[in-house]
Amino acid sequence: MKTKRLQLMIMATLFLGVNIGGASVAQGATLQNKNVVVAKKPTPKSTVSSTNVSKVNTTKKSSFRPLVTKPVAKPVAKTTSKSTATPTVAKPSAKPVNAAKPSTAAKPATTVKTVSTAKSTAVAKPAGTAPKPVAKPVATGAKPIAQKPAASKQTTPKVVKTTEADSIKANTAVITRNKVGSVMTPATERIEHVPNVRVLLGSRSTDAKVTSTANMVVLNSNNGQVSTISANRGTSIGVRGGKIAVNGKAIDTVVTLKPTNSDAPFLFEGKGYRGGLTLRANNGTMMVINSVPLEDYLYGVVPQEVVPSWPAAALEAQAVAARTYALHTMEQNKGKLYDVSNSTDHQVYSGVSGEYQATTNAVNKTKGVVMLYNQRPINALFHSDGGGYTEDSVNVWGNDIPYLKGVKDYSAGTSTSNWTVTTSRQALESKLNAASKGVGKLKSIQLTPLGKPGQQTSDRGVSGRIKSATFIGTSGKTTVDGDSLRSILGLKSTLFDFYVNHNPATGTGKAYHNFTGNNDTVYIKGHGWGHGLGMSQWGAAEMAKRATPGDANYYQTILRHYYSGITLKKMY
Repeated sequence: MKTKRLQLMIMATLFLGVNIGGASVAQGATLQNKNVVVAKKPTPKSTVSSTNVSKVNTTKKSSFRPLVTKPVAKPVAKTTSKSTATPTVAKPSAKPVNAAKPSTAAKPATTVKTVSTAKSTAVAKPAGTAPKPVAKPVATGAKPIAQKPAASKQTTPKVVKTTEADSIKANTAVITRNKVGSVMTPATERIEHVPNVRVLLGSRSTDAKVTSTANMVVLNSNNGQVSTISANRGTSIGVRGGKIAVNGKAIDTVVTLKPTNSDAPFLFEGKGYRGGLTLRANNGTMMVINSVPLEDYLYGVVPQEVVPSWPAAALEAQAVAARTYALHTMEQNKGKLYDVSNSTDHQVYSGVSGEYQATTNAVNKTKGVVMLYNQRPINALFHSDGGGYTEDSVNVWGNDIPYLKGVKDYSAGTSTSNWTVTTSRQALESKLNAASKGVGKLKSIQLTPLGKPGQQTSDRGVSGRIKSATFIGTSGKTTVDGDSLRSILGLKSTLFDFYVNHNPATGTGKAYHNFTGNNDTVYIKGHGWGHGLGMSQWGAAEMAKRATPGDANYYQTILRHYYSGITLKKMY
């Protein structure tokens, strides 16, 4: 009996042991599987820009939806970089693009004269690669499980502080590692079609002529077809009784003329445009608006903003900047009658008449590529020439934009990089008086002498651009902000200093701010052209000259240098 009971106990123990062991094995397998899942989906780390840390996962669904989206094939390349996410952006309140643009081989549509030659003279070392980033990337956020040490080393490269040429070469890989292909927009975030941008060509009270090599349909304000205009027929448009009239017949307050062949440009007052023409009656005048696909719009913008003979990488960088700026502005102007004007208030646009093959190629090469910050198109400001260093946005317009930070600029050897204006004390007093800033007879100027860039003072920004200057005279003193002073004196930038009775070309270079009261000669020596925010166009051209031969994506290096912490994505 005891033997039988003992046998039963042994069997029960063995049975329970098997079940418990099986449960343990099963639980271990489950945990192991969980670990495998986690290891496959590590949380990417974000990058640290010069001031702000982003904690946004790059796999997060974007809120950028200017148009309906549709699924597309998965991107081939997976991102292994930890440095792809970006933080939130504040919007600048001032006008985006400066009134001064670089000279072009095509007629530059600018408000100031620039140098007539297309090439800048390089003073730097031989072709290298990208300049150093603004700040050393630092990884933050959760650690991915089972991450290889090699990948960890790759994502936190150190900036090499050596000579200019060595610095460019050493940091190329740092800036260019995050290729467009590795951060392709997920399928659900793509834009279905190339969006249309509404460009204000102007307003007029007199009739105008429109023709097209294709038939044109006439649409009313409800997009209902009213009539058709035969190809090559000159059509008169104007305002009659508060309505838009076509060939003298009043139709509606809003009328659109659209070629039936989307590839056929139309002529408005002898100038060719793609897309369609929308006319809006407005207090006895008509607003003339060109509604055009964004890529076609860029064909007419990029050659007006750069020199078409520049290296391809510079043209491509400008194409992406212009596309991004347009998308940003379109978002800001939703609900308004137009998105952008065709002048330096936004971007210079000349339609088909201003197109060049080299810039068209640059637009096509970068089709749909946009710069994002916190998953939104950035306000991609640019200017003609940085004069050696660009500026922090907070020092220009008061808004601290994380991606608009001062960085080294590589422009050199053109009249836009270095310039001198000679005037007199009396002329300076006259200009201050005209701007209601008069202080009587000038005695001195309180202003920190212009030094090396990177050392910000109370009255100068990180680049050395003037934030404010105080003029002291016989009837008091007045402080003028940098932008106002630039406007009052008619200068190319705010990166300058005063040399009273001492010609900086022949002297020691030391600034002189005291007047003698006699026939004082005032030399103003300055650098750069434009507001100094974002990309320097001449600097981009100089960088492009130094690109490593065969680097087909060097435009990305240029953009990541001038716009801190941005992500490049192909939106369509």
